This record gives sequence, structure tokens and C-alpha cells, in this order.
Amino acid sequence: MSNNRRYALIALSAALISSSCVSAFAAPTPSASPSASTSIDTFKVAQEQYRKDRDAYMFALQEREMKIRSINATFKNAIDKSAADAKSAMLLATTPDQKNAITSARRTAVASAIISRESAIEALGPLPSPPVQPQRPAKMSPQGMSEQKEKKKR
Repeated sequence: MSNNRRYALIALSAALISSSCVSAFAAPTPSASPSASTSIDTFKVAQEQYRKDRDAYMFALQEREMKIRSINATFKNAIDKSAADAKSAMLLATTPDQKNAITSARRTAVASAIISRESAIEALGPLPSPPVQPQRPAKMSPQGMSEQKEKKKR
């Protein structure tokens, strides 16, 4: 019973201490906003840079896709060659040991092709990150517009 009272006393005192430490701070006053023409000019420059970055990003994606297609074509050729070699060798094999050796050689060739494909894709590196589109500056409303009443919808 004394342990329960002790825990309750600790919890109560911790709650009182934490609630008395809370204090409020006022938000700092907002700084003066730049003129509308400056923010629009800045936006136009940022938008033009975004277009250039987007074009570079799309080119990088296309180049990466072409490299991956080439890697996949090489992989497919290696797999097809190992399958054709195994098929032609199986026609000549007469003992189970020969057939097992052919199957093992085919599996080894496939595993080697998989490893080389994965390492080639890893060598390409991660996907390029897309550019971030700039935010359009907020429109400045004339003074007193916010004080007008909204029109009721019918």
C-alpha cells in the first residue's frame, strides 16, 4: 500500500510541477513583406530555373532508362545463350551425371548474369531527385477588402 501511495504522490507532484512550468510566448510580429513586383520577379526567375531543372531531370531519367534497357538486353542475351547452350548439350548427354553437370552449368550462368545485371544497375546510382516547383506568391488584396461582407449564395 505504501508503494502505491508513493507512486501516486510522485505522479501528482510531477503533474503539478509540469503544469506550473508552462508559460505562453507571443508570436513575433511579422516582418514587412516585399513589394509585389519584387516577389513576382523573384517567382519568374525561380520558375525559369525550375523549367531548366525539370528539363535536366527528364533528360537524366531518359538516359537512365536507356542504360537500364541496355543492361536488360545484355541480361536477356546471356540468359537466352545459357538456355540454348544447355538445350543443345542435353541432346548430346546420355548419362545422368552429364545432365546434372549441364543443369549446374546453366544455373551458374544464370546466377552470374543476375549478379552482373544487379551490379550494373547499382553502378547507375540512385534515381535523380525531381526539382521542386516554386510557390506562386500570394496575391495582395487592397486594404479594406477583408472587411467587406461575403455575398450569400442563393
